[in-house]
Amino acid sequence: MTERLDRRDFLKGATAAGLGAAFAGTGAARGGETAAQCPGGPAPGSSYLTAAGFAAPPLERVRLAFVGIGLQGGSHVRNFLAIDGVDIVALCDIDESRAREVQRWVVDAGRPAPELYTRGETDYRRLCERDDVDLVFNATPWRWHVPVCVEAMETGKHAAVEVPAAFTVDGCWQLVETAERRERHCVMMENCCYGRAELMALHMVRKGLLGELLHAEGAYIHDLRAIKFSGKNEGLWRLAHSVTRNGNLYPTHGLGPLAQCLDVNRGDQFDFLVSMSSA
Repeated sequence: MTERLDRRDFLKGATAAGLGAAFAGTGAARGGETAAQCPGGPAPGSSYLTAAGFAAPPLERVRLAFVGIGLQGGSHVRNFLAIDGVDIVALCDIDESRAREVQRWVVDAGRPAPELYTRGETDYRRLCERDDVDLVFNATPWRWHVPVCVEAMETGKHAAVEVPAAFTVDGCWQLVETAERRERHCVMMENCCYGRAELMALHMVRKGLLGELLHAEGAYIHDLRAIKFSGKNEGLWRLAHSVTRNGNLYPTHGLGPLAQCLDVNRGDQFDFLVSMSSA
């Protein structure tokens, strides 16, 4: 575990310019360069790439498996059914009736029926053993985000995950280090970075229509009472996070689009971060 701690200490102590090089790419590993060649990287002899600069070969068709197909996951299934070049080969959920319902959506769309995995909370491990899956889309309750993504990458799949990808620093490091070691992509699907309004604003910024940005504010303003107290889907688990934790539990909806506009990790970066919440 020494190499992990060394690199964490490096990142904590690096200057802003150093962090810019590490994350923006000027000092990051590129194709064929090992992480051991990067400052603060793993011990010599390690062969895995840093996440910066890594790009897996493109696929003509993407074989996709879903873990968690409730409120969010179900909407993503419908989205992917509308995209050419995607084959939905497997669905995993603890609710068998929901899994069969979503399976029917796929069949009704004229696609082969995906195989179901409904044998409990850890049946995603059996799904990840398949050799015909390229990408695992993870829309489970938050506490399963890191375990499912790690399992997917450890078994050779790329991982995509709903917000938040993790809610502890150690969880974030698990995702980064597994992605690097296994040379697999792990992407948090922050949809607010790709909404029409957000992309329009980003385009205006990059065209110089708003001048130099000096200040930006963002937030997550969403009345979730109907969802949290629904007794189904996210209502089964999401309320507990609000009861037992404080701070902004969904920060990237507001932060992600602003980070794009401010070129964060694309030539600039944060010096510090403050999160506030009412008691």
